[in-house]
Amino acid sequence: MINRICPTDENLSEYVSGVITPENRTYIEKHLSICSKCRKTVVKAFNIIKEPKMIHFLKHIHKKIIADKWLISSAMFLILSFVFKEYFFQFLIASLLTGIKWIIDSKTTKLLIMINEARKDHEKLYKISEKN
Repeated sequence: MINRICPTDENLSEYVSGVITPENRTYIEKHLSICSKCRKTVVKAFNIIKEPKMIHFLKHIHKKIIADKWLISSAMFLILSFVFKEYFFQFLIASLLTGIKWIIDSKTTKLLIMINEARKDHEKLYKISEKN
């Protein structure tokens, strides 16, 4: 006899995302064959994931998170310094270090460094040409 107890939303989410164990997958697929409510939920979830706008949006968010990982971690450490007051200074130092890493790694900083180096090289070439 097939169990008619609906799987949890977490189990359905794991099924939709594909990170479910084979045993649970078999159970959920058997359940979906008899339960129209859960089947509709899974179809809606698949449609949301497969929607091109959603995929584009999720990729954009992922790129932003990767690009600003040091800024995000700095903010996280700053918030944690106030949540866990006994580790205030440790989290504050971690926030400062990751903030510095964010500044160093930012594209703007790299661009400014390259412009400054190019200016210095240009000044050197100008001085050499004046001597000749």
